[in-house]
Amino acid sequence: MFRLDDRVAVVTGGAAGIGLAIARRLHDAGARLVIADIADGSEVADQLGGLFVRTDVSIGQEVEALMATAGERFDRIDILVNNAGIALGVESVGEQSDSDYRDQFGVNVMGVVNGIRYVTRWMPDGGSIVNIASLAGVIGFPGYGSYVASKWAVVGLTKTAALELASRRIRVNAVCPSGIATAMYDPSETPGEIALIETAQPIARPGTPDEVAAAVQFLVADDCALLTGQALVLDGGLSAGPSIATMEMALEKWTNRSSPSEGET
Repeated sequence: MFRLDDRVAVVTGGAAGIGLAIARRLHDAGARLVIADIADGSEVADQLGGLFVRTDVSIGQEVEALMATAGERFDRIDILVNNAGIALGVESVGEQSDSDYRDQFGVNVMGVVNGIRYVTRWMPDGGSIVNIASLAGVIGFPGYGSYVASKWAVVGLTKTAALELASRRIRVNAVCPSGIATAMYDPSETPGEIALIETAQPIARPGTPDEVAAAVQFLVADDCALLTGQALVLDGGLSAGPSIATMEMALEKWTNRSSPSEGET
């Protein structure tokens, strides 16, 4: 089940982190790989018997060239994983700079738009596209306005593209992880995110890149041929409701506030 033998897969942002885990997972399932990144992924591609193409996904011409290179090399592209993304700044909506908004929309949103726009020329009917969004693409997070806005856009693009490409049986889905333990996952940089995961998230740990990769393999496999237009949330239950730890802290706070102070009757 969930085999991808002889499928041709393009993974953006595939040189490290979640993208690398996805590339390895698809390779192990039988796919032939094209890895795209602004960082050098040639060694990784060689290890996986694939092809590396340096690509800035925010630039349409570079994504068009990526798809043409992959398509001409393998005659088609069966799978596209739009994984490349950035996260900048921890400030309120009104305080974050215009450049932060532009940069994040350039990569996170236009990277997805460019991928979908140019891959469909090479993708046969029945192909599959997965966009890596975020839990921040389905709920809000204080201090992450520009990032949240870009990831909500990814989810909206996913649903719209799924409708538009359904006549060709090209499925388009998104994966929406909460905190994932990669090199970018630094408790000293984002203590609020760590605190949220360790208290409010019912499964109180960050996810792993391999867990995201497993979800991607599930979505792109023919076994899931009826699954399209969905945003699959990987958040340890966070979006389902408050954890027991959160409820206990809230109850303790309420009890302390409601109890008479010393000396009161």
